[in-house]
Amino acid sequence: MKLWRVVSIISLTAFTALISCGVSQGNLDQAQKRIDELKTRGVPDSALSRAKVFLYQAKDAKQRGNSGIARLAADSLRIHMAQAEAMYNDNLNRLLPVIDSMRSVVKVNKASFSGLTVKKLDSLMVPIDSLVNIKWYLQAHNLLKDVVARIPQFKFDDDRAKELRPRIPGEWTCINETKSKEDKNVRAIEKKIFTFRNDGTTLLVENKKGQSGPFLREDWEFRSWGKYDLIGDTIILLIDRFASVRQNFERLYVEDDGNGKKKKVWKKEPQPTYDSLITDGSQNRYITFMDLKEDFKKR
Repeated sequence: MKLWRVVSIISLTAFTALISCGVSQGNLDQAQKRIDELKTRGVPDSALSRAKVFLYQAKDAKQRGNSGIARLAADSLRIHMAQAEAMYNDNLNRLLPVIDSMRSVVKVNKASFSGLTVKKLDSLMVPIDSLVNIKWYLQAHNLLKDVVARIPQFKFDDDRAKELRPRIPGEWTCINETKSKEDKNVRAIEKKIFTFRNDGTTLLVENKKGQSGPFLREDWEFRSWGKYDLIGDTIILLIDRFASVRQNFERLYVEDDGNGKKKKVWKKEPQPTYDSLITDGSQNRYITFMDLKEDFKKR
């Protein structure tokens, strides 16, 4: 912390010395750079607005060749830059203990959480810790305030997950039938079997067979392997392997029979099978416990 204050003071001292030596383009460029740095580090626009105005006036006067006005604007710029720097350093001294206190609040609450709630909280703290490490305390403070404000919701979600977790393991089956009053040939059965094991692993088997429309017949099966956990009442499915067991399709085409008449022809259009490891989260899914209960039957 002491080192950072020394760096800030040296930066301001060097800038002040340059301004006092005359209004050169290099001086003005350095002032612009410092304003940009302070803004990036979280100093509000309201604290930098006067410095920006005098920087603009100094640049404009210099461009017009009016050295007197340029010097006056540069003097005012120096004063307002010093005020902005002082505000920044005051914020550092004020925010550090607040940040430390809020991080302790997060740490204490995190100790009582479990599963994906912990991972979610950890993911939110990563950018905050990074900002603290580079001493961008204003941004870290703003993000941390949001995390602390969300802790009651995290607690609610974690309690709900702990309540539901024992009710998840088992084999859950959902069967849907496709029919058509207009076309009696249309009849297909789609079946989903979601198996949740006590060790946190899951197997999803999904298949469909039959004529699902006037022009389409389907016979396919997909399987997914991975892990599951809950956030609140939502089951998160983290899939790390996905396989196409079969993909057999038939489509109905109307063709010329060679005698000037049209005929209907079913043509097979099979798709390749595969078995792939998933590392990018592209097959991750979720289902609420309410939807699981309503759409599936547990065996």
